[in-house]
Amino acid sequence: MPRISVSATFGRARDFAVRWRKDKKGVAAVEFAFVVPIMMVMFIGAVELSQAITVDRRVTQVAGSTADLVARKETSISNSEITDILRVGGFIMAPYSQSPLQVVMRNVTSSSKDATSTKQSWQCTFSGAGVNPTPTCACMNTTYALPAGLVTTNDSVVVAEVTYTYTPILFDYFLKQGFPNGAGGAGTYALTERIFMKPRGQAAMLLKSDGTPCPSPTF
Repeated sequence: MPRISVSATFGRARDFAVRWRKDKKGVAAVEFAFVVPIMMVMFIGAVELSQAITVDRRVTQVAGSTADLVARKETSISNSEITDILRVGGFIMAPYSQSPLQVVMRNVTSSSKDATSTKQSWQCTFSGAGVNPTPTCACMNTTYALPAGLVTTNDSVVVAEVTYTYTPILFDYFLKQGFPNGAGGAGTYALTERIFMKPRGQAAMLLKSDGTPCPSPTF
């Protein structure tokens, strides 16, 4: 058998190590394998976050548009009119589903003696779920706090509160950082907006089923 000297063995090992260090084959594939998961997370996260922001903007548009339409009414507003106005929110949300949409519309009046004493005279609650969603309206005489300085004495304001329960497409890592949990529990997020709109003229009082307006709040 041929004999291999120790120096020759170390020499071959050294040559192999040098060749292995200089060999660039497969480097791109290894780097690609490291980068792809990070890039996928960033891409999906950007898509999820951008869609959530778009839906959140629609929620703001729903609040502003519905409150503005109610504020344009003078003297009185019927149940059919408030129904048509609140259904507008579902069209604004398109192409996103209107089912998670919740809208609460209120008319809030201040006391003739104290601007900080405010009560709501009527309230309508609207859910976008169903084929022909219809709001539930009622006359009210309950306290409702407004931001300081928003109204003067014997004044009124229309308040629209909109909530949309948003469900991410794939995962919610980025949404966890800035949105509260929605009505659907973990994995859903509540996109909310509250808009205050001053009536164009006299505050519109909701008409009851018998055609008479809701009474003004008592202070």
